Amino acid sequence: MNLLRFWKPRDIRSLYKVFLQDYISKISTEKKHLREKYWLNSEALLSHFNKENIPDNKIEEWKNFKTGFLKKTNWKIPELKNKKVQVDKKIKVTENSLFFVHGRYNSKISKAGNTKGLNVFSTYEYFKLNPSYKEKVYSNPEKYMEDRLSGIGDKKTTALIALNSLLNHGTVIEIEKEAKISNPINIINLSIDETSQLLISPYIIIICKQNSEAIFTEKTYTKNCWINGLSEIYLEKNAKLTYSKFQASIDNSIQTSSLNCSLKNKSNLDLKIFNRENCKEDIRVFLNDEKASAKISGIITSKERKESDVYCKVVHNGKQTFSDQSWRLLSSDSSKTSVNGKIRVNRLAKFSAASFSSKSLILSDKASSFSKPELEILEDDVKCKHGASFGEIDKNLLFYMQSRGIKKQDAIFTLVNAFLSEIGFKKFDIEEIVLKSIKEFFNIGNANE
Repeated sequence: MNLLRFWKPRDIRSLYKVFLQDYISKISTEKKHLREKYWLNSEALLSHFNKENIPDNKIEEWKNFKTGFLKKTNWKIPELKNKKVQVDKKIKVTENSLFFVHGRYNSKISKAGNTKGLNVFSTYEYFKLNPSYKEKVYSNPEKYMEDRLSGIGDKKTTALIALNSLLNHGTVIEIEKEAKISNPINIINLSIDETSQLLISPYIIIICKQNSEAIFTEKTYTKNCWINGLSEIYLEKNAKLTYSKFQASIDNSIQTSSLNCSLKNKSNLDLKIFNRENCKEDIRVFLNDEKASAKISGIITSKERKESDVYCKVVHNGKQTFSDQSWRLLSSDSSKTSVNGKIRVNRLAKFSAASFSSKSLILSDKASSFSKPELEILEDDVKCKHGASFGEIDKNLLFYMQSRGIKKQDAIFTLVNAFLSEIGFKKFDIEEIVLKSIKEFFNIGNANE
């Protein structure tokens, strides 16, 4: 059964199967699945998901990404017992590689045991050793709900986070206090299925202790799956984290992911996102203490008749906090790319600075791009700015390159690559993979002149 056929409007009520809802009802009755998750408010989560269900385009944060077909597919929960895992030779495996197979950490093929300052736990193990942390992670539907200016909290946007918490136990990756890990730590998500549609729910918690430094790259390889991921990042005082996240391959799949980051005093986050077609990324960054800072940038691409959407919200809670968002969007064929960048400066966050910018490149008459910057300023003595631009390939420059013997397809690729390279993936050690993905986008090597 081809997942992508559900993108086409048609009456498929006769095909509707409630396997997922039956599964949720089963665990709500037996509660065996939730016994070890003692930090969760399971009653609130079950009630929330059953009531709110899957978000749709009536919700502002989801209006640019279709989700209706998610309710109409017979999703299955993966069975992991006795499953032998083979890693494709094309996937680069380094000494700091952490493998997540169908959303679960796989210690047998991971390579992280010799890295000083890096520890991996199950959430159950970690919270037993560190009881105070169970109060910080996601435990109820209200934690990441959208605070409307009306004063009413909107929990509809977080239903898929509730679903993730119900279906996965989670993994904690800890960077010890004072640890400085210079070699990139690679999180590799493998969710390849040949026969059915699997619902994969990776739940990853990254905790960087005081004065620690680390570099992470997260890569996803998926086929015939729905990846509904949740990642939570906690940076303690003066911690520094460089983090990149992108879909290396997304064959006949869809991804709806949430990334939530909490920063303490003088901590710093440098975040890079590469969002491809059929992917929705929800990012929330909370600058909770004085002089916390976050730089967020990314590439959003889509082709054919697909969609690629990012929602990014930065909340300034502490004094002298800083944030910067910079996005590049690329739309071709009949596809749509979109970004909603929200900045909220709360009371008492004096002397803070925040900015948002996006540039969209549209490669065909039927393609579209959407950019919506939002500012909610509730404090004086702050500096905030935003901007968005849209355009096409410069035809004069394209003609000039062709007149110098460069094929049209190669000339377009060169110009697009220059446009996207402004984001700067080089120091993240994944520039080669991003470049390869863009070549696949243009089918370089197989395209006609």
